[in-house]
Amino acid sequence: MDRIFDINDTRLFVDERGPADGQPLLFIHGGPGNPSWDFMASVGDLLAEQGVRVIGVDQRGVLRSDDLPAEPPLSVDLLIRDFEQLREALGIERWTIIGHSSGGAYALDYALRHPERISGLILDCPALDTDATDRHRLPRAAAMLDEAGDADAAAECRRLAGLERRLTGEDRTWEAMLPLGDRYLDLFFHDAQTRARYDEVMNAAPEGLDWGKGMAHLALIGEMYTDRRPALPSLQVPSTLIHGEDDLVAPPVVVDAYRQLTGGQVATVADAGHFAFVEQPAAYVHEVMRFVDRL
Repeated sequence: MDRIFDINDTRLFVDERGPADGQPLLFIHGGPGNPSWDFMASVGDLLAEQGVRVIGVDQRGVLRSDDLPAEPPLSVDLLIRDFEQLREALGIERWTIIGHSSGGAYALDYALRHPERISGLILDCPALDTDATDRHRLPRAAAMLDEAGDADAAAECRRLAGLERRLTGEDRTWEAMLPLGDRYLDLFFHDAQTRARYDEVMNAAPEGLDWGKGMAHLALIGEMYTDRRPALPSLQVPSTLIHGEDDLVAPPVVVDAYRQLTGGQVATVADAGHFAFVEQPAAYVHEVMRFVDRL
């Protein structure tokens, strides 16, 4: 069921599936600026069939939600207020939240701020420190650029990865990887086959959608370079971390920190990269339900 909600002086698109009395599960997309389309199209019905009330929201200014308002300025704090007001509008007392990629950072912040409203937290390939992500991903991009014969672009990726200071949004590291062209997306998938599944899901979207709207969320890039690992011991809700075996966004140092600082379980989805819910939907749903059923 698709609905529009008036939330904090804007309108948010919500895709809700599953029984009204099912355990509520909010999906918080990342990007920054990606919508909830790929998640809901891939596993929304599969989770609903397990009795879960699945709620996918396009964040303010993204895809099927209204254009980003000029005021107030976009921030992670504002998104968290949106999620909390949406919970109230839906009449939900407590819900489980899945945060994917940069949405994992938003979800962690939300759980730390409102633990009484969270039944459980699922961090899906979370971007908890984009400095660590860049240092893990840039060398892989450099190797691909070497294969493509672009030595200069490869050298720039390695230069950024080797900087002694912390990287920030002002370094615009993603631009160093853009010479990969269409192969840039290959960084996010296990192989050509799983990328093809993603392309198929995206190509099935309704015509006329403005996918470029989400670019407004690039304003959040700077906030993604905050290292959230020191906040993990303060987490008061049950949690788990799910990641694809080839995911480059949540590098081993982040996954290990989560395991050590929270004692939470880590689930690795085989033959998947950053979009395990698209690449291996059945395995992904299995891991989600294994956690949800314990709550």
